[in-house]
Amino acid sequence: MTKARAHANIALMKYWGKLDEDLALPYTSSVSLTLDALFTETEVRRDPGLKDDLFVLNGEEQPVAETGKISRFIDLFRQDSGRVRVVTRNSFPTASGLASSASGFAALATALNEEYQLGLDKKELSRLTRRGSGSASRSLFGGLAVWQKGDDKASFAYPLTAMPDMEMLIAVVSADKKKRSSRSLMKQTVQESAYFDAWVKESEREFPRMLEAIEAEDIHTIGRLAERNAMMMHATLLANHEPFFYFQPQTLQILETVQDLRETGLTAYYTLDAGPNVKIITDSGSASEILKLLRSNYPGLDVIEAKPGPEARIL
Repeated sequence: MTKARAHANIALMKYWGKLDEDLALPYTSSVSLTLDALFTETEVRRDPGLKDDLFVLNGEEQPVAETGKISRFIDLFRQDSGRVRVVTRNSFPTASGLASSASGFAALATALNEEYQLGLDKKELSRLTRRGSGSASRSLFGGLAVWQKGDDKASFAYPLTAMPDMEMLIAVVSADKKKRSSRSLMKQTVQESAYFDAWVKESEREFPRMLEAIEAEDIHTIGRLAERNAMMMHATLLANHEPFFYFQPQTLQILETVQDLRETGLTAYYTLDAGPNVKIITDSGSASEILKLLRSNYPGLDVIEAKPGPEARIL
C-alpha cells in the first residue's frame, strides 16, 4: 500500500483547450501557484481479490464511468494484470472549480509511481500525469510551476525558482459540483468559440511577460496579467454557439470588491477558473486586511487562506 499527498494549484496563466484529446496536449503554456491549504490524500493498494479496480472518493464508492477514468490512468503505470483499490479524499470541495482534479491526479500518479517502483523523475512523471488532468502535471511541484505546450515528449511541467511574496484568498461562492465539467466545456469551446483563436494568440503573447514578472517578483504585473488572462478565458465561453458562464451574482460582487480594494492601495487582483469561486492574488502585507474586509462585507462567506504549497510527496 502506498499513500501520497498533492496540493491543488491555481493557474495565473490558464490552460484552456486541448490540441490533442488523447495525449492531453495544450494549445498554450500555463503557469500556476500550488497552495498549502488545498490538498488531496490518495491511498493505492493492489488487491488480488478485486475483479475490477475500485475507486472511493471522499468515502463514497464511485460509479463505473468515474472508475473507468481512473482505471485508464492506472493503465499508464500498471505493471501486471492485478486490480487496484484507490481511496482518495480532498480537504476542500470537489469538482467546484477549486482544482480538485489537479491535486487528485497528482497524488494518484505519485502513489502509483512508488507502488510500482517505476522510479520516474518529476519530468517524466508530469508527462504521464497530464494524461489524467492537464493541470495535475503542475501539482507535482511546489510553489510556482510551468506546464509547457509541445508534443508528447516536450509537454511537461517544471518548477520555477523565483517565488514572489504571494498569497491567495479563495472566496468560495459555491461548494456545489459544477453544472458543466471543465473537460466537456473545454472541448466544446475549442470546437465552437468565435474567440478561441484570439485566446490562444493573446495567451502566447503574454506568457513570457508573466515569466518576466515572476522573475522580477513584480506582484502587480503578475496580478494584472492574471486578471486579463482569466477574463479572456471566460470570454471564450460566452462566444460558444450556446453561450455559457460560471459566474454567479456574488462572483461579480466580489470581483468589484477586489477592484475597489485595489483602489485603496491594497495588493488585490483576481483570477477565476472554470467555476464561480474567486481567487484573490495578494501579498503578506495586504492579506489580513483583505480577509477582514471580505468577512465584514460578506457575512457567512467561506474564505480559504492559502500560501505557496509544497510538492507532491509520499506519506
